[in-house]
Amino acid sequence: MRDTAAQRHRGAGERPDTVPGVRGPAPRPVAGAAGPTVAVADTRDVLALPGAQAFDLTPAETLRLADARTEAARADFVAAHYLARLCAARRTGGSPLDVVLHQLCPHCGGPHGRPRVSARGGAPAPEISLSYAGGVVAAAAADRPVGIDVERLPRRGVPGRDSRALRRFLTPGEAASIRGSPAPADALLRVWVRKEALVKATGDGLPVMAGLDLSDLPCGPSAPGRPYRIRVPGSPVPHDLTDLADVPSGVIGAVAVAVPEVPYRPCSPAASGMRSLRSPGPDEPIDTPSDQGDTP
Repeated sequence: MRDTAAQRHRGAGERPDTVPGVRGPAPRPVAGAAGPTVAVADTRDVLALPGAQAFDLTPAETLRLADARTEAARADFVAAHYLARLCAARRTGGSPLDVVLHQLCPHCGGPHGRPRVSARGGAPAPEISLSYAGGVVAAAAADRPVGIDVERLPRRGVPGRDSRALRRFLTPGEAASIRGSPAPADALLRVWVRKEALVKATGDGLPVMAGLDLSDLPCGPSAPGRPYRIRVPGSPVPHDLTDLADVPSGVIGAVAVAVPEVPYRPCSPAASGMRSLRSPGPDEPIDTPSDQGDTP
C-alpha cells in the first residue's frame, strides 16, 4: 500500500469555538478549550460590530493598510485585523481593544508573515491566523499554532484567482483528482485553501505547498466535526484540517491547528498484562500563494 499524504481522522475532533455576531460553529465555553476559536463573516458585518471603528492599528498595520489599492481592499484589511483581535480576546477573556497584533518577517524584517498577539495586562497570548478575500474575512485563534484561509469562488464572467498560478502548487495526484471532479474550479480552490491553512499553521512558505500531497482527500467538503489528520513535511507534529462549513455564499475556506503528539512511553508487558504497542500515527504531508492574511 502506497504512502498517503493525508488520512481522515476518525474521531470527532476538537470543535471550534465561535465569536458572537459572526458566522461559525455553535458557541461553547472557551476556558480550557482545546479547539480553535473560528470566525468568518462578510467585511461589512464585521465593520458594523461594536468596537470595529474604535480599535487602533499598529504602525506596521498602518503601513500595510496604506499599500491597499482600493477602498474595498482597505475595508477587508481592517475587518480581518479586528476579527483576529476578537478571536484572540475570546481566548484571553479580555477586550479586543487590548489585543495588539505583530507581524515581522524573520527573513527581511518586513511587516508581514505569521501574526503574533500580545495582550495588555500580561494575559496569555494565543496563536492567531487571519485571511481576507473580496469582501469576506476570517480569523482563528488557538492555544497551538493555527492557520486559516478563505477564498471567494469566481462568478461566471468575473475573474478569480489565476488557475495557472494555483496549479503550480499542485502535485500530479491532486491535479488528476481535480480534473476528475464534477466541479474542477471548486475543487482547485478547495485544495488551495486547505494547503494555505496548513502552511500558515506550520509557518512554512509557499515552496512547501508544492510538495504537500492532499490527493487522498475528497474534493468535496469534509463532514462537520470530522477533521483530516495531516502530516506536513518537516513539521514535528500532525495537524487537524477542517473545511469551513458555515461561511458566506460563494466562499470556500479551511482551518488547520497543530495537534500535540502524546510522547511514546513503553510499558512493561509484565506490569500491564499486555503487549506494549505504539499507537499508529497518521501519514504524511500541504497549501497556496496568497498575498492576503498571514501567508509567510
